[in-house]
Amino acid sequence: MQYSHYDVEEFCKDAYFISWATSPTPDSDLFWMSFLEAYPHKAEEIQLALEYIKVFRFSENEPDEQDLLRLKHRIWEDIEKPSRPFYQWRPIPYLAAASVILFLLVGFWFYQKQPSTLTYTTPYGLIQEIKLADGTVVTLNARSELKVIENIAENKVREVWLQGEAYFKVSKSKDVKFIVHTPETQVEVLGTEFNVNTRREKTQVVLAEGNVQLISATHRNIVMRPGQMAIVKDDNQVQLKTVQPQLYDSWKESILIMDDKPVSEIVEIMNDTYGLKLYFADSSLLNKKLSGKLLVKDQNHFLENFSIILNANLEKTQDGYLFR
Repeated sequence: MQYSHYDVEEFCKDAYFISWATSPTPDSDLFWMSFLEAYPHKAEEIQLALEYIKVFRFSENEPDEQDLLRLKHRIWEDIEKPSRPFYQWRPIPYLAAASVILFLLVGFWFYQKQPSTLTYTTPYGLIQEIKLADGTVVTLNARSELKVIENIAENKVREVWLQGEAYFKVSKSKDVKFIVHTPETQVEVLGTEFNVNTRREKTQVVLAEGNVQLISATHRNIVMRPGQMAIVKDDNQVQLKTVQPQLYDSWKESILIMDDKPVSEIVEIMNDTYGLKLYFADSSLLNKKLSGKLLVKDQNHFLENFSIILNANLEKTQDGYLFR
């Protein structure tokens, strides 16, 4: 879903979002509430976008004092009657006033729905092992972020949100799901080991053992088996293939297993994980496929070994390295 990648500015410029913010309908309410259920980590951006739109509308058409008093009365009525469905709101004649109601009530909904989380982040080149309160062990790759619901061991559903790459060794807990949310999908398990990579506008899941279920925004459920890799793109298309899981989780040991990888893919991995920018005087080298193993923890050793394998001279540039 394209909105899963939107930031505040993009939401503010989107015609459908603006229409919902200023003149909500049952259909648009249902759409955005479904979106928030699927992508709860976007709640903060949506709330800020609603506030900006509200300010903009106020500058165009500011309601008078009596309108604001009526608004206040209605807002408290809505809050005191939470059973009233969100989609039953009715636009009032004043667009600015409607914007205020929408913003405040959605803000109240966020407060009730958005869980408190703990956040772990890693910079370029650093791998971190995290042991969660439920016994799950997460190895977080470089340049990644993991948000974990507070009191995860006490929740009926154990939830985390991932940007980047991580390897999960999920502690088994009877009938208590463990869910990994990504921009493109969510991965549901009871207890298993798997690798998740959310880089480059797709989610890649590689299952080492156990079973996992993928749920995309289109509600297509896919059950994976050990040795399978699923690639979910932002158009919700899912590609399944059989792989060797150790080729995709060797990064935990700072090892790059090339296994017939093209140089272009290795360049992407080193840029994503270590921030290295690699350039080639001969662009045909990007299509060359390599096999074997390379240690990548020490960047200088990696660059030296990589240049030897490519039979190319290495030159430092202003923002990276050039292979000639």
